[in-house]
Amino acid sequence: MAKLLRTLMSLAFVLGAAAVVVPGTATAADTAYNTKTQYLAGTPNSGMADSCVSRSIYLAAGYYDWGHRMGTGSSVGRANLYLGADWYTWADCLDPGDGIYGHGTTLKAVNHDWPRVEISRTWRLSRSGTYTWGSFLDPRF
Repeated sequence: MAKLLRTLMSLAFVLGAAAVVVPGTATAADTAYNTKTQYLAGTPNSGMADSCVSRSIYLAAGYYDWGHRMGTGSSVGRANLYLGADWYTWADCLDPGDGIYGHGTTLKAVNHDWPRVEISRTWRLSRSGTYTWGSFLDPRF
């Protein structure tokens, strides 16, 4: 009996300590990101390969500002976009062109027959280097 009590007390201590060090889950009001970090040429050309990143994400119903980011720059491509509650496939692709990168982003609901939504823009880089690029969803609630 004493061994069982010591085991239970040890387990309670371990679980309590784990609860202290485990980070909390994100709330609905947190900005979500779909990003990739990689080396990009300052003068891309159309012969270079596309680069893509995607993820699945559950979004609460509500209005979002949806935009792109490249390095430290960002821009909202679609403000106050309403999205229904669902799991979404979220994809970003960079398409190298003659001196620019085309950047396309799509969101497609998994469980509903809602139309796919997309935004796009181009980037002109001042120099070659390692960049973090992608998109963000900023809840307006």
